[in-house]
Amino acid sequence: MINYRRKLQTEIVGKINAMRKSNRIFSLALILALLFLPACSAVEQPTAAPTLEQSLKSTPTSAATLTPPAFITPTAELPQGIHVSFWHPWTGDLAAWLEAAVLKFNQSNQWDITVDLQIHADDLVLYDDIASGAVEGVLPDIVAAPGAYLRAWYDDGLPLRDLTSYIDSPAVGWSASQVNTFFPVFWKADLDGSVRLGLPAYRIGYYLFYNRSWARDLGFEERPQTSQEFRDQACAAAKANLADDVTKNNGTGGWVFSTDSLAMLSWLKAFTGENLNANDAINFQAEGAQTAMEYLYDLYNQDCAWAGKQPTPYQYFSERYALFYSGTSRDIFLQEKENRTGGSQDDWELIAYPSDQYRPVVWVDGYSYALLGVDEDQALAGWLFLRYLLETENQAALVEATGALPLSNSVISALADYRTDHPAWEQALENLAMAQPVPAISSWPAAQAVSSDLAWQLKFLASKESIPGLLSEAQTILQEDN
Repeated sequence: MINYRRKLQTEIVGKINAMRKSNRIFSLALILALLFLPACSAVEQPTAAPTLEQSLKSTPTSAATLTPPAFITPTAELPQGIHVSFWHPWTGDLAAWLEAAVLKFNQSNQWDITVDLQIHADDLVLYDDIASGAVEGVLPDIVAAPGAYLRAWYDDGLPLRDLTSYIDSPAVGWSASQVNTFFPVFWKADLDGSVRLGLPAYRIGYYLFYNRSWARDLGFEERPQTSQEFRDQACAAAKANLADDVTKNNGTGGWVFSTDSLAMLSWLKAFTGENLNANDAINFQAEGAQTAMEYLYDLYNQDCAWAGKQPTPYQYFSERYALFYSGTSRDIFLQEKENRTGGSQDDWELIAYPSDQYRPVVWVDGYSYALLGVDEDQALAGWLFLRYLLETENQAALVEATGALPLSNSVISALADYRTDHPAWEQALENLAMAQPVPAISSWPAAQAVSSDLAWQLKFLASKESIPGLLSEAQTILQEDN
């Protein structure tokens, strides 16, 4: 029985309960919630797609430049009318996009392949259902899952297909030029040594939302590039709201303090660089981690960061209660809607977390496609469907439906109108050159849980002198659970 996630959840909960008995106050609710969050992974440091800047500036010249060549008909050994099963945990716009793509493929593909979709509630449910299916001998032909899951399944001996042979196939694969259109930060994410476990399916980035118009009104012409510049702008916004004639915005103005795990890990990464996840492990006591925590402590206690009562920051941002907030690329649509509703005309953008010594931080995360099973015909049919999903036209439709990050240069070129309509999305692409996939290490899910609780506790510390002990405690939990 595959029990990686359940085992992790059980062990962390056990540690938390034990620590509570010794008057430690890690928040179980936050940790349980974060165990359900997806985690994508990568095995190499990302590099910038070489033609990203040119792609952002270009516009499509003809349809022929946007769509990869049609499939080369495979050999006759593939029978007509094959059914393949596809399990996924998606809901909402992402699920709707997939359903539409499947319907079109089922009705039009030249091999009469039928893809049968099966939704599995959420990531954890999908993981458990795959575990049960492995025991019962009932697994899907195709799965969409976080990259960390693919590695866990592969390590546990599930029959994940190495997709390299399909990609390199003269009959049904991709040309080198087609492969090279994918951004390396996404394309390299599902490699385990020389084995390709998956293909990028859906990616989001973790950013700071930044109100450029308000910043200019406060006297700042440039986005913050250092921690001091971020502090200066956040504190200036807080002072402005305190000094105006509106009383209900007193105590607001800077960064909306976030207990999201990737927000905290982004700040830690900004102060620690590669020390945070050196040697394939997360180190909450890495050089710079204490400085990061002290920086956030001061921001909060000087009212340059504040905690709102609303569950989302969109209204705060549109009404100038917040100059910054931590969010993801999928929040762009929601922020645009809020600004339209509230009548805000402010210009805003997504920026990286600033760093003084290291490169600015943009984590990327998401889902990947993989093939399971031992039947050669069904595996080939599954591959043909995945190749269809990753055609430029379908990738572009996914971006338009969900606000996802583009997986390749060809998609950027195909989205000229979309880029015009959603300027914050296009500006977010500028940060892809510095984007980093979340680490492909077994301690990452636990690190997410603990980091969120670190942020939660930071708001209640009586003094900065407690920070070293807090970080030591976090590291102890992490080491005991791995």
